[in-house]
Amino acid sequence: MTIQHLPYSIDPAANRFHFYENYWKVVSLQLLARHLVPNGKKLLDYGCGRGETLKLACEMGFEPTGTDTDPECVKLASQYGRTARLNVDDPVGQFGRKSFDAIACFHVLEHVDNPKRVLSNLATIARQYVVLAVPNLRFLHRTFTRQFELSAVNEGHLQSWDHGHLRNLAERHCGLFLVAWGSDATILPLFSSLSQKCFGNKCTIFFETKLFRKIFPYHCISVIGLFRIKEIPPKSKSIND
Repeated sequence: MTIQHLPYSIDPAANRFHFYENYWKVVSLQLLARHLVPNGKKLLDYGCGRGETLKLACEMGFEPTGTDTDPECVKLASQYGRTARLNVDDPVGQFGRKSFDAIACFHVLEHVDNPKRVLSNLATIARQYVVLAVPNLRFLHRTFTRQFELSAVNEGHLQSWDHGHLRNLAERHCGLFLVAWGSDATILPLFSSLSQKCFGNKCTIFFETKLFRKIFPYHCISVIGLFRIKEIPPKSKSIND
């Protein structure tokens, strides 16, 4: 069975879920920019997809580079900045240790066989920060269902996290520590459907990114986290040195 990587074109103006595919990138980069002044900082977008993150990062003042396993994505993203086909077997060798000030990795970890290895590699490549977005297990839209159908799950997803489990992975296993959480949009069962039916995309997006998100910030579509590279303390000298 062939699993689609991602759509090569989307229409955020017509489809609110397409809007959110870009919105979590906006929220995540804004979170990063509150802790790292963008001007001239080198940013790697790990899993750059169509290139929206490269475009946003460049507009903010970062010097972005995108990488992806899909050659079509590398081609699409190249219109917004430097791109390279990802060497999944040795990204550290490809880019070098501490070669980027920050790394963005948005909705990628859920697709990989070994997220611990991938995230550890990102912590090795980054000098300061890694900003992540992954699907949220506490996503309210499906919280109250008692049926678990495969049709409701992205067939390319191998795993998912809530805030606690993502922090556990990053801090205990991958050489990172949490700086801050971000939040994108909270979809409320019934209320969101009613709003979409009565008022359309624009109004529903307002409710989900403003009102609903403020009430339920840990039940958003994405778990968004900004993590800093752990400083390795210097080795203490022995009495025989």
